[in-house]
Amino acid sequence: MTDNAWWRNPAAYPPGWKGATTPTPAAQEPAAAPARDLPETIVRTRQELEQLRDDAIASQPADPVDVRAAWCSPTGIPIGMEGIIDTTRWLLGERQYAPFSREVATYPDLPVSQAWLDAEDCIFEYRWHDVSEWYAGGVKRTINWARSTDEERPLFGPPTGS
Repeated sequence: MTDNAWWRNPAAYPPGWKGATTPTPAAQEPAAAPARDLPETIVRTRQELEQLRDDAIASQPADPVDVRAAWCSPTGIPIGMEGIIDTTRWLLGERQYAPFSREVATYPDLPVSQAWLDAEDCIFEYRWHDVSEWYAGGVKRTINWARSTDEERPLFGPPTGS
């Protein structure tokens, strides 16, 4: 055996070998996985979601008499618009609680499919008795739009600025 054998000379260890004293060149280090900006199933961009949120908030009437009929419950409350706002804020990480269950998940690992199923259950199975089916419609349309490039935007008309 020689005195300069690699197992006796830590400086001679192969790059990346446990116990090596020489740093591994950056080119050989594995690249860190990029952080996800949005929940996994969302195909719309953050900018599109932010624009939808802003347009929905701007569409909230200052006067309850001046509302868009399509987003009003029979009592005249624009509860569907609240579903859109709550859902976009949740998908953007601005709201902790899921639209129906009020459960908290670590962002961006949100149970988007479960929220969609909860909306379906509210609309068609009459579950979630404390939640309006109009709210559920806003949630469902927002999730459908956010997960597909083929769906119509949940609000009427093009986004502001288009």
